[in-house]
Order: sequence, then C-alpha cells, then structure tokens
Amino acid sequence: MWNSRRPFLYLTLGIIQAIHSIEEYLTHLPNRFPIVTGYLHNVTGFFPVLRMSDQAFAVLNILIITFILSIAPFVYQKKHWALRVAKVVAVVEILNGIAHISSAIYVWNYYPGCISAIGLLVVGVLFFMSKL
Repeated sequence: MWNSRRPFLYLTLGIIQAIHSIEEYLTHLPNRFPIVTGYLHNVTGFFPVLRMSDQAFAVLNILIITFILSIAPFVYQKKHWALRVAKVVAVVEILNGIAHISSAIYVWNYYPGCISAIGLLVVGVLFFMSKL
C-alpha cells in the first residue's frame, strides 16, 4: 500500500512547497533574511548576511517549485534517478519545515512560513516511511 503512495507523497510535497512559498511571500519572509543571517554571522563569524527582494524571492521559489514538480512524472514512473532526487528534495523540505517551526518556537510567535512548514515536515517524513 505504501508502495503506491510514494509518488503521490512526492507530488503532495511539491504542492505543499508551492503553498509554503506563497505563505512566505505574503508574510514577507525576505525582510527577515538580514536579521536571521546576521545572527548566524555573529554566532559563526563566517555565515554571510543575506538580503533579497520580494521579487527575487518569488522568482527563486517559482524555479524551485518548477524543478520539484518537473521531477514528479519520473517519480511516478519509478525512475531510479528521480527517486534519488525525490529523497534529496524530501530531506531539504523536512529541514525547511524544522527551520520554520523552530523559528516560530524561538520567537514564541508566528514566523513567516511556519504554518505550511508543518505540512512539509509531515509529508516529508511520510515520504521516507514509504517503501520503494
């Protein structure tokens, strides 16, 4: 049963990423980049301080979503290379979800993207629980 769910879970992960990107855009996540990366820079001494316009952020996210969804047909065909790419995407999305949820917990308030991040985390984990 899980066998037939893996491609569906991957496609769902791509759709949730699209929803996540919209949430991030509408709540102006790029405005927080200098704050968060500035903190990381102060802690590590080497992490770069990042800045990005809302428009550049939107374009970058459209490219990411396009890439994720363009792999979906090959995941449905169970192409070996596509399943490997899907695993990498799932790991990135799990980490993305953890980062947003952790940020919300840290500030003890809403953090841009934290609502849809729950879906990224859950579906990413379910993807890994499913068998090839």
